[in-house]
Amino acid sequence: MTRIKTVFGATPTLRMVDDLNYVLRTYVSKLLLTGAVCFTVAVLVSGCRKSERESAERAAIARHQQEVQRQKEFRKVLQGPEAARINKSVEFLALLHHNGQLPGIAKHDHGMLRLEKPPLVSPNGPYYWSLQLHVITKDSPPRNYFYVLVQTYSNSDFQLQKAWRADASGKVVETYPIKLTPTMAKAHMAFLGPANPGAENGFAGWYTGVLGGGTVVIDNADPATGLNSFRIGITNAAAHETNHADIRSEMFPLERARGPFTFAFAYKLPGKVNPGDNIDVAFRFFGREGDFLGQTVLHVGSSTDDSEMLKYKTMTATNLFPPKGVVQADVWIVANIGDPWTSGYAHFDNFSVTVVPARSRAGIFAGMGIFAALTAWLIGTHRVRHRRKRRNRYPSPFNYPQVLLPTKSPTGCH
Repeated sequence: MTRIKTVFGATPTLRMVDDLNYVLRTYVSKLLLTGAVCFTVAVLVSGCRKSERESAERAAIARHQQEVQRQKEFRKVLQGPEAARINKSVEFLALLHHNGQLPGIAKHDHGMLRLEKPPLVSPNGPYYWSLQLHVITKDSPPRNYFYVLVQTYSNSDFQLQKAWRADASGKVVETYPIKLTPTMAKAHMAFLGPANPGAENGFAGWYTGVLGGGTVVIDNADPATGLNSFRIGITNAAAHETNHADIRSEMFPLERARGPFTFAFAYKLPGKVNPGDNIDVAFRFFGREGDFLGQTVLHVGSSTDDSEMLKYKTMTATNLFPPKGVVQADVWIVANIGDPWTSGYAHFDNFSVTVVPARSRAGIFAGMGIFAALTAWLIGTHRVRHRRKRRNRYPSPFNYPQVLLPTKSPTGCH
């Protein structure tokens, strides 16, 4: 007979080996999966780091290209027609510093001037030209000041529009109060004069005269705009010819401008104006040899019902046509010479004589001519069409063509 030898534990041993193999396979699978995941994460992280590095490099390249482009633009500006204007604006800023009128910086402070933005040119206003300048003092740590200079018209004087101090990061830490410069009255207007219309350069471009109790000064306590104004008056309240004062601008050319002109200025009469008192402001016309040809005189005071004024007003005279032969003009402010003036001081600022350029007027006239011709053509066309419609509605019998209708021949006749 056949004997079967049973080995105890054989079967359990096989199961243990199978379980061990299963565990090993599972462990290896997990190990491989974990490795694959880790590899993937490592690749992604490496890719992210590489992407961030590439983005940073691209941003750095873009900033470098922008800086190169800005330097090219600056060189182009400094070598172009704006260079002279920029130099004059810097001279004006230096003048303010010399006079101790540069906000934030004392006369004894020294530093470096930087141009970080090209000037902004806007022929349609509100200001024709503006420029931002950066002043860095030699203090430790250095202080950073920013100033914006403007020109209302292409040939008007510079004025300080804004001023502020910033920290090293560019954050504004202090602003300085400055009365805003008047904007361009109308687009395409041309400024003719006078020079230094708001006393920003002191008495440059102006003549003064005083007698007795007359007084003329540059006032920086109460300007209409900017930093300065003209102040004129009488100190002894005596209305006679031995006490008077006057301010007169240098001549400015009018030869190529035929008008009409607009004459404007700001004024303030802070004291009580006595009855009959006026200060006369004249826009005067002269010939080539300086011969007087005429004037337009504006009176401020009793004539304008002004007294104890708390703020400035602007007086404007429009449609002023010059006499024949005018070549040049000036502005003349007088106290107690024509009309009496015994009412203290008067402040004046922002004188201007402007005109629409001849080319602009030619364009306007041409446009008006074209419009008139087009209107006449449309009216004529409308009339012709209207007449044609009337003919078609009520036709004349003489316009019909005569039509001969065939008739039957009598029977038997051919």
